[in-house]
Amino acid sequence: MPANTRTTDKKREFEIAFQGLRKILKPYDKKLRVLKDDADNYLSESKSLRYRGKPVMFVSMMSKSYVAFHLLPVYMFPELLKGISPALKKRMQGKACWNFKKAEEELFAELGELVSASFHRFAELGERDLTREDMLALSGGAKKS
Repeated sequence: MPANTRTTDKKREFEIAFQGLRKILKPYDKKLRVLKDDADNYLSESKSLRYRGKPVMFVSMMSKSYVAFHLLPVYMFPELLKGISPALKKRMQGKACWNFKKAEEELFAELGELVSASFHRFAELGERDLTREDMLALSGGAKKS
């Protein structure tokens, strides 16, 4: 198979993965502020939570040599990750990012549940400005006295 055909096939796999992940986020489009939404870039933020006067990011997704899916609430609420499958854990890079080179419907379904739990966790906080202390406490990083 010629090299450019393989490149085209991989690019198509990334597009399919990106579209599959984007489907997970569709139900939240009106509930979040969507800042970017094109073929290989997506960015949304909370309408109600702010940190230092700026809205808190909810999801960032981009496609280059893989599709990177960043879900900020799991960084703030690491307990949301308890019980994720080993297969989804294997896709993690860092504390709040998953990388995909192709569509993986089973993992996307599990990630969809995590997005839902994350959205509900943000909603529980209501409309507010978070302080540095809030951020530390929420992420479990508060200092113990």
